[in-house]
Amino acid sequence: MPLTDLIRYFNVADTTGESTLYLDGKRAAAWHGGLHIGSLFQPIVDLRLERVVGHQAMLVARRQDGTAVSAEAAYAACETAESVVHFDRLCRTLHALNFLAQQQQAGGYLQLAVHPRHLLAVQNQHGLVYEAILKRCGLAPQDIVLRIDAALVDDHGRLDAALGNYRQRGYRLALAGQGKAELALAPDIVQLPGLPADRPRLPAGRLLELTGVDSGQIYEHASAAGIDLAQGALFGSPQPDCRPTHDKRGVAYNAASLSGARP
Repeated sequence: MPLTDLIRYFNVADTTGESTLYLDGKRAAAWHGGLHIGSLFQPIVDLRLERVVGHQAMLVARRQDGTAVSAEAAYAACETAESVVHFDRLCRTLHALNFLAQQQQAGGYLQLAVHPRHLLAVQNQHGLVYEAILKRCGLAPQDIVLRIDAALVDDHGRLDAALGNYRQRGYRLALAGQGKAELALAPDIVQLPGLPADRPRLPAGRLLELTGVDSGQIYEHASAAGIDLAQGALFGSPQPDCRPTHDKRGVAYNAASLSGARP
């Protein structure tokens, strides 16, 4: 379905009247609570294969006068559980639309943050509504990695239940942090803000993703430490356009596995 038709569909489906999606050049954008919001994409690189295998979507927001607003401030303006759930889904819908708009040239997987307040506000069936949104966009939970900051969620019992719901629907999970409680949740990816003194002991098949890889020296240290995935300024700053992740045959690099490795 063309991007314009998808925007029209989601605007009609949104009965809250709080948001409006619109076409901004070749991309989708949205108006919500006095803010214009859009998407940027940070490439995620497989250090072993030395190629881009996915992108992390990032929220960019500005007031009507053009003043930039941080993602944290945009979420903080949501005063109720219902409003944060609506805004969080709006952001992830926007990112999915902008990812879809260039998937033929980009591909790979899409990594998206789920706000902790959303996790705690939804009682059950986590990921059900977003799965329907993805299907309308021609995507599936298998194309998505959901990033969750476990350090901001106090109730690990609720977090464990939410992750179970997501897994049942086919989403892959990235958990920010490396504490024992977080590792016990056995995510597909553990995202680290810096190089650990020792590589955490992860279950088989789990991957380590390092953020803030901004120099060749950090890249070399990360490779030597056995880090699997990385993102940072060394690989490019967040941009509206994704980096290509298909090989010359038009096959997505991550078709066989999360990291892009072939059997």
